[in-house]
Amino acid sequence: FLHVCVNSSRQAEALKADMADSKLGVAEVWTSRQALQDVYQKMLVTDLEYALDKKVEQDLWNHAFKNQITTLQSQAKNRANPNRSEVQANLSLFLEAASGFYTQMLQELCTVFHVDLPCRVRSSQLGIFSTSPHSSSAIVTPQTSSCFYICQHCLVHLGDIGVYTTHSQKAVLWDSEIKMK
Repeated sequence: FLHVCVNSSRQAEALKADMADSKLGVAEVWTSRQALQDVYQKMLVTDLEYALDKKVEQDLWNHAFKNQITTLQSQAKNRANPNRSEVQANLSLFLEAASGFYTQMLQELCTVFHVDLPCRVRSSQLGIFSTSPHSSSAIVTPQTSSCFYICQHCLVHLGDIGVYTTHSQKAVLWDSEIKMK
């Protein structure tokens, strides 16, 4: 397992470098971000203890989501930006995608690690009976406290995304009111 995680860590570093490359286009950066999300999610599910020791959950948030949200917010707030409405739409879509990612990851973590959260709807209640694509033999069993920590991490970021979404919607409404006056 350590060999797999070390390779995943190297792959993540390469993807982060790609995302920081100013020569890449939007589509290439988006593809690298998606791949980074997949690599980090796999690490968190297969060897949670190793991933937490390497602060993968923080790196995931910062590099796959937070940095992009901050960039888009800055561009959307810039009144001199002629593409503000397009940037605002991209921010809304990005926030929706981020929310979907963390919702899905929380669902997967709870299923794989058998965590029962009161706020969570079980897959079977949604008509999903194939619970996990992961073989249980490919997963290192983590401590219960680590399972609760990563679930809390997902819930915190779902809350963060909700706050960003609310601020984003208010900014669009406020900007629309200014244009009408």
